[in-house]
Amino acid sequence: MKNLTLLIFLFPVAVIAAKLKCPDGQFFVKSHFRKAYTKSDGTAVSATTVRPYCKLLSKGAEYLQKKFKSGLPTNWPHKSEKPAAWTEHEKQRLIEIIDELPDAMLIKDLDGIYRASKSKDGLNPATNADGVIVLYDTAFVKSRHLGQILVHELAHRKFNELKEDEKRDYGLAAGWTRQVESPGKFVWEPRKNGYVEEDGPYSREEDFSNNIEYFLYNPAKLNKTTPGAYEWIEKHYGKRFSIKKGG
Repeated sequence: MKNLTLLIFLFPVAVIAAKLKCPDGQFFVKSHFRKAYTKSDGTAVSATTVRPYCKLLSKGAEYLQKKFKSGLPTNWPHKSEKPAAWTEHEKQRLIEIIDELPDAMLIKDLDGIYRASKSKDGLNPATNADGVIVLYDTAFVKSRHLGQILVHELAHRKFNELKEDEKRDYGLAAGWTRQVESPGKFVWEPRKNGYVEEDGPYSREEDFSNNIEYFLYNPAKLNKTTPGAYEWIEKHYGKRFSIKKGG
């Protein structure tokens, strides 16, 4: 009787999933439990069980559908890290975030986004290396802003897309100083202060990634803290380089 009850309970969902054929321009979303979270515009989304449905093939879905990868990247150097399975809820959240981002953040050389359980660096929410991004469990806790985490990692890839003269111009605008180390070789010295995050002085790339993150999610703080970087980003990517609210 217990098995029969379970079968009856599961049957409607199974039938819906089997019969649901999405039309062109839409994709199938599996049934999943959606955790409570807050959107970037401050809208609270409550926890609920989502039944299978068809969803419009948005920019985010089209960009990410081939980038969600299982396991860990080939030759991943952090041998102590273990892969984790993507949940449908996590995938839909990332799609929602990409839908809000300006098109300039859709990195061409991003080979994949992977899931792992725990970073070798403890509470670190994400790692970026060799054309891939790895997101850890800590990226999806309620106290973290998943959009900022993802944008920060995409910005690392964005920095690598810049031409050398663009990297130079960014460094100078953001207050970095180019020092001659030897004939034809330069090193970049960080500015003495004015960072939105304490790891900004580590490198121009880290500084750039922090500043792109803040330009999109906290532009007022970036403009106050590092106005040269704010002005360079606005000029380089245009005034439409912003989060699309209501996504």
